Parts: sequence; structure tokens; C-alpha cells
Amino acid sequence: MDFISTRTSQFDYFSQVLGNPAWRHRKVLDFGGNRGGFLSEAGHSVDHEDYWCLDIGRAALAEGRKQFPKAHFLHYDRYNSEYNPGGCRNQPVPDSGLQFDFILAFSVFTHIHQREMLELIAQLRGLLAPSGVLAFTFTDPGYYTGLSSLPRGFYLRKLLKMLQLQFPSLDIDAVFQRARDCDWSILIDDTLHVEPDDGLCQQERQGRPLESYCAFYSVDYMAALFPEGDIQPPVGQEWQHCCILNRSSRIVEGA
Repeated sequence: MDFISTRTSQFDYFSQVLGNPAWRHRKVLDFGGNRGGFLSEAGHSVDHEDYWCLDIGRAALAEGRKQFPKAHFLHYDRYNSEYNPGGCRNQPVPDSGLQFDFILAFSVFTHIHQREMLELIAQLRGLLAPSGVLAFTFTDPGYYTGLSSLPRGFYLRKLLKMLQLQFPSLDIDAVFQRARDCDWSILIDDTLHVEPDDGLCQQERQGRPLESYCAFYSVDYMAALFPEGDIQPPVGQEWQHCCILNRSSRIVEGA
């Protein structure tokens, strides 16, 4: 059931959205970093001894340890219906006593409820060094790349087309319109839940193993949640925006 990602674009992505920072001699926490794909393209730009990966997948972590033996790969046994259905509910983020210069989360909060996202971000900011930054990605369902070859919201449409193979009655256009027109939503398999209450939080409900659980936020709503955050558009071939926070950034819950 463990998911081992083949993605290797994380380093280039975060380097661009963070303005090409100096990574050497900086402590990096890759939250939900899977097998450490961030290091795959980093080369000598990142000191492996200063890299920590925290993930819920044991097999992915084992692969990371094998590929990057000098880096640190730690298991975070938190419940997630899609990726860790046997995990512990409401498991707090482990605190190793370290302070990180960079905490990165690529495509992590795209698979959990807003309440869970806010709780985890609050915990992660407590692990930042005084001048450290937390950068995490999110998906705007109506994102348009500007390329005529790709329709508005192409990622959501692509996801819906894949789900339609499993759920033939899924109305792609209707779901897309509802997701695009609201502040935030969660798509669980073939059902879109617009601004759902906490009952749909991963830690509160009993999900189905390997179900599809995806969260979407408009750029304007994410900016309202994090008024002091820096929202960066997708870069390169990516479709996810990035929100960048420091240790003291203000959060507006229920924005």
C-alpha cells in the first residue's frame, strides 16, 4: 500500500519559488518528502547531512535511506486514508529539537482537510529557525497556464477523467464548475464536498484505503488564510501554487 513517488522536480521548484536561496549549510525538513526526490536533482547544492525527510510511508523511507545514506529519513505514523490507513490519528509532528532553515511540503496539504492543514502548519512553524521559512504547495482548481493547448483547471480535469474510469457517472464539467466557483473543496473519489465541516477531516472520518482524497483552494482564499504569506504561481511544468511563511506569519482561521 506504500506509495513510492518517482517525482524529482521538487528541488528546482522550491529553488525557483524561493528566489534561488543558498541551500548549503542550511537544515532542510522535507515534510512528506517520500523517498527524498528533492535530493535527486539537488546535486551538491544541498548537504545531505543537513536534510531530514519526514513521511508516512515506510517503503518510501527505506528507498530514500538506500539512495541517500547520509540523509535522515524518519517515519511519521499519522493516519491518512489514502496513504497510511493504519496510522495513528492526530499524531503530532515529531520534534527532534532541531530548528530548520527550510521546511518544505510538496503536494502534502493537497490531500488533507483544511483544519488538519492549519494544525500541521502551526506545528511546523514551531520547528523553524528564527529566520527560517515554510513553503507548501496547494492546488487552485481553476488555474490557467496561459497555454491554449491546456484548458483552465487542466489538473483537476485530468484527475476527474482518471476517476471517471472508476466512476462512469461522474459529471466532469459539473464538478469542475463547482470546485472553481468556491473558496475551497475536497474531492473524495467521485464526490465534491464544498467547504466541508470538520467531519470530513482525515483524522475524524473512517476513509477507504486507497481512496482519492484531494483538497483544492482558490488563490484568493489561500491569501486570506495567510495574509502575511507570499503566494507564488506555479513554475516550470508544475500546476501547484506555493505559499511561503515565516515563523511569525499570521493565520486567519475560517477566513
